[in-house]
Amino acid sequence: MTGSGQTRALVAAALVALAVLAAACSSSSSGSSGSSGSGATGGATVSPSMSSTKTACPNASACFTSANIATIGGIVPGLFKGALVGTDAYLAYQNSLGGLDGRKFKLLSGDDQFSCNLNQSLTQQFLSQVIAFTGSFSLQDNCGGQVLTANPTMPNVSETLNTTTSQLPNTFSPSPLKPGWQLGPLEYYKAHFPNAVTHVGELIAGVPSSQTQAAGQDAAMKSVGFQIVYSRTYGPLETDFTADVIKMQQAGVQAVNLTAIDAPHAAKFMQEAHTQGFHPALVFSGGPIYTPDFVQQSGGPAAVNGSFLNQTQALYLGQDAGTVPAVNQFLKWVHGLYPGFAPDIFTIYGWTSAALYVQALKSAGAAPTSQTLLAALGQVHAFTADGLLAQSDPAGKQPPSCYLLAKIVNGQFQRTDMPASGFKCDAPYFSAP
Repeated sequence: MTGSGQTRALVAAALVALAVLAAACSSSSSGSSGSSGSGATGGATVSPSMSSTKTACPNASACFTSANIATIGGIVPGLFKGALVGTDAYLAYQNSLGGLDGRKFKLLSGDDQFSCNLNQSLTQQFLSQVIAFTGSFSLQDNCGGQVLTANPTMPNVSETLNTTTSQLPNTFSPSPLKPGWQLGPLEYYKAHFPNAVTHVGELIAGVPSSQTQAAGQDAAMKSVGFQIVYSRTYGPLETDFTADVIKMQQAGVQAVNLTAIDAPHAAKFMQEAHTQGFHPALVFSGGPIYTPDFVQQSGGPAAVNGSFLNQTQALYLGQDAGTVPAVNQFLKWVHGLYPGFAPDIFTIYGWTSAALYVQALKSAGAAPTSQTLLAALGQVHAFTADGLLAQSDPAGKQPPSCYLLAKIVNGQFQRTDMPASGFKCDAPYFSAP
């Protein structure tokens, strides 16, 4: 899924499915824009405690100003607030280091409230005020994408969900993804569970992003000998997977793929599998199960111990804090600026997008403009966000081939069969046709 930003590979894909799922549970909504003292436009007011890091610019030349558009209000309050939080936190962190060339970073934020029209109007509104968009995340990014198409010299350093927007020459993702999957984890599962991988079962969220993502994953799995014996697309309002558990047992499923499914539904499946006494030899997920409450939602460690996680991010919820310094910085600034906020994958999207933006600015000349920043972004072919991500090629729109492998042990995610930091790079990325 070259297109939907992070919908497809591993982590992002199923979490985007969760967003669509939440939207499906409510009626559509649109909202008008407003402004707060913190520079937020739209529904949510940001009141971080570390206010000294918020930037007041006496004039335009005193700051590098960028804009973030995320879905925060609307039908699912707080849905992608993490994208704003991560972006704001990273720029505040950079300001604490003195900014860049004597200029601080300022962030304008807009809440599209799940409205296409508002996403588009916010994008148009910010055009004349910023050097770039950074860390944006919205299910309506195709609408703002029309504005970006008409303004090809305005950089958009964000994870995108819309295929057309993601492929724009002025869109740069810290983790570009396309149809397919990293083959390394699949080869690992095949080597350790050779019989199980020929009897795979999976559940797929019934939204286009997850279905496209699942098709790419299935192609990758089949390329190394996996055989899928049970697959079903479920609706967003379903809450009972008992029938799937029984049918998987009847089909001889020995491995379950929980990647094209959101975390709450994956947890519900695992809870019901445990209740039914269904314990496949292998349970694996390309990211969506990596949430603070997955184990609890599944009914406790007994239901999920032994499940595998493969993803292209470090264990940013804190398990890698002792070995990956960037995880410590991420958590310090997110928790410092937004006390009580629980970081999620969207927070990582915002933080790493802002990191890519700043990295490119440093190479954009003595007096950067949108045009020189765009040129600098076009030269970034290796990006890791200081070790938070497996190396990708933002300029070439190429995903990482490296990965992190973890396992749930006693209810905790732990790295398994790999070093305490970094990523494994032992197989290529499979690009689906």
